[in-house]
Formats: sequence, C-alpha cells, structure tokens
Amino acid sequence: MPEISPSLIGVLLVVYLPPAAVLSWVDGGEHRLPNRWVALLSVAVGAALLVIGLLQPALREDLRTAVVLALVLGLGAVLLALIAPTLLGMGDAKTLPVVVLMAASLGGEVLIAALLGIALLAGLLGMVVIAVTRRVGVHFALGPVLLAGPFLGLLGAPLVRAALGGA
Repeated sequence: MPEISPSLIGVLLVVYLPPAAVLSWVDGGEHRLPNRWVALLSVAVGAALLVIGLLQPALREDLRTAVVLALVLGLGAVLLALIAPTLLGMGDAKTLPVVVLMAASLGGEVLIAALLGIALLAGLLGMVVIAVTRRVGVHFALGPVLLAGPFLGLLGAPLVRAALGGA
C-alpha cells in the first residue's frame, strides 16, 4: 500500500476522531446527528486538510480529488435523503461528505474500503436489529458506522489493493 502521510494520520486522529466520537455517541443514544457537531467536524477537517495542502504541495492533487469526491457523493446522499428519507436520514447524508473527504484524503484504496466497510457493517447491523426485534423496517443509528468509515478503510485497504491486483 502506498505510504500515507503522517500528517493525514494526524488529522484523522486529532481532528476527525474526537468530534466523530461525540457524534457517534449522540447518534447511538438519540438517533440524531446535531448540525453543530457535523459542521464542526466538517470545518475542522476541511481546514486541517487545507493547511496540509498548503504545506505539502505533493498532496495537493490528491486532496483536490478528495474534495470533489466528497462534494459529489455528499450531494448524492442529500438527494437520496430528500427523495427517500426512509433509506437515509438527513443527518447521515450531511455527515457523509466529511467521511468521504477524510477517507479519500488517505487514498483511493482507503476510500473504496471505507465505502465497502460501511455498507457491509451497516448491512450486518441491520440484519442483527431485524433478528433481535423480529420486525422489518426498524430504524437504527447509522452514524457510528458511517463515522467509522475512514478507520474501516484503513483496515480494509490492503484487501482492496489485493483485489485490484496490487502487490
């Protein structure tokens, strides 16, 4: 796997993780992702990555790509939440861009693994919730799974790389 810049890992652990942990806790207990915390997370990660891009010119192109992907996937998520709110809550849709931004800034393989990990973990959690409650259509907090995306991506990136034929 290509080496990930230590400064990007620093952003993940110091800037992304603390508000993501708070958001996960709140969503797990109240089934909502407060706009203020989502905005704080988004602005903090965006500002930190902007500074890194200014200080490390070699990362600029990858960070630009991460921003574009975050905006496109975020717009798609918001449209999905507007069209089919039972499939995706608006809080989750507003949180997705910063998750994609963080994961994509760590690399393409990390982003792919993050999205696959989120889908897999959310599906498994959904099956468990249905099995435990014995009801279809039960809502559960997706925020903690979503916010775990960059970490799932780091864990799964070697598998994605192997699947894509990398060394």
